[in-house]
Amino acid sequence: MADHHPRYQASLGHLWRRSAYERGMITAPATSRADAARGLVRMRALLERLGSPDREQHILHLTGSKGKGSTAAMCAAIARAHGKKTGLYTSPHLHTYRERITIDGEPITEAQFVRLTDAVEAAARDLEETKSDLGAVTTFEFLTTMGLLAFAEAGCAVTVLEVGMGGEFDATNVVFPHACAMTRIDLEHTAILGATLAEIAQTKSGIIKPGVPIAIGPNPAEAMTQVVARCRAVGAPMLVADRDWQVEGTWQEATIIGPWGEVGPVRLGLAGSFQLENAGTAVAASWLFDQALTSAELECGLSGASWPGRFERVERDGVTYVLDGAHTPAAAEALAAAVREEFPGEAVTLVVGCSSDKDLQAVLAPLAAVADAVIATQAVHPRSAPAAAVGAVAEALVPRVTVVERVADAVDLAAHGTLVLVTGSLFTVAEGREALGLAEPDIPWGPWLASGESAPVR
Repeated sequence: MADHHPRYQASLGHLWRRSAYERGMITAPATSRADAARGLVRMRALLERLGSPDREQHILHLTGSKGKGSTAAMCAAIARAHGKKTGLYTSPHLHTYRERITIDGEPITEAQFVRLTDAVEAAARDLEETKSDLGAVTTFEFLTTMGLLAFAEAGCAVTVLEVGMGGEFDATNVVFPHACAMTRIDLEHTAILGATLAEIAQTKSGIIKPGVPIAIGPNPAEAMTQVVARCRAVGAPMLVADRDWQVEGTWQEATIIGPWGEVGPVRLGLAGSFQLENAGTAVAASWLFDQALTSAELECGLSGASWPGRFERVERDGVTYVLDGAHTPAAAEALAAAVREEFPGEAVTLVVGCSSDKDLQAVLAPLAAVADAVIATQAVHPRSAPAAAVGAVAEALVPRVTVVERVADAVDLAAHGTLVLVTGSLFTVAEGREALGLAEPDIPWGPWLASGESAPVR
């Protein structure tokens, strides 16, 4: 195991103690609109105690359900290709919280993490002591503040900021961005964001602000109606996919045509045909953000973007592993289509573990359609659905189903095939990557949370 900064574990403890992992979430959801709105007041007050580091930043703010992380990664790569120092804030992470805060493509170091948590923890405690009516700072608010502070201190010329969940009451929505983007909306977190596409779109449209332009990716009509209505209501200029720009070709040879002219043909750094729409949204959002971008810079960013765990292909001992964090029905359908396209006719062993808040039938059905065998598993994460529950749903879809409790064991068992698809949640993909030696896990949180004692040193 890697040697860690001597105070890194203690810094992680600041985040763990504010989490609601025992409830299966990184932070407890708001119980009402008033409670959610109070969270934004709390977030703004926390930033003010640190000198409002977001105020001087040029921010590109992204929301959506499917592909927003990939789109954010492309936007950041485009900004770097333009020669701009770029901060990228995303969630969740695969292996370490530090991945959520990257500067010019590199996660912050453990030393930076320690320094930032010290600063934010001091500000959070002061806020909680002097403004107790605002409630306790959540883990996500804490991390978002760390990211904005890191980018300000580093002098980033561009900040690409991904929404955590929803939009209107997300902690990131205290910023006033230079431009916005919205990727495809899908049914997700329905207990919190809404039961229909229209309700979820309305919630996510909360990031759209007066006069701030937005790039709107391909979306179902039910969602698009809500987004366009919000733009018109607040006077936000919009570029809309398939109306204002078109994407042609394949991910190996994509052309994107819009008010910027013609970009491509270019081979995308992120594989899979489902990345075509993300690439179009990234180009549109980046152009809205900075119309001085050249076609060459846009192409360089698209070809150089990387995003682990998104149709990531790995070869090991004659076995091809594809790792993808698809966790919504639309994402699962897109992944299944990509597998058919990229590996026609090949037998697929599906290693799948899902989150407990997902519709297992809706996520598994499209994946099962391309699988010859399924290994149902469960990541070591409090939001993971039991492996047996995943297996029970899979048994109605695929004749050959095996239940294996640990992801690493599931990956090992799957190695007897030639094409292995690891998917269902980012938690599962993270443990799959670790099992394949692609990364090491961070210091884990643990039952010590309840007692408040220090986590055991690994």
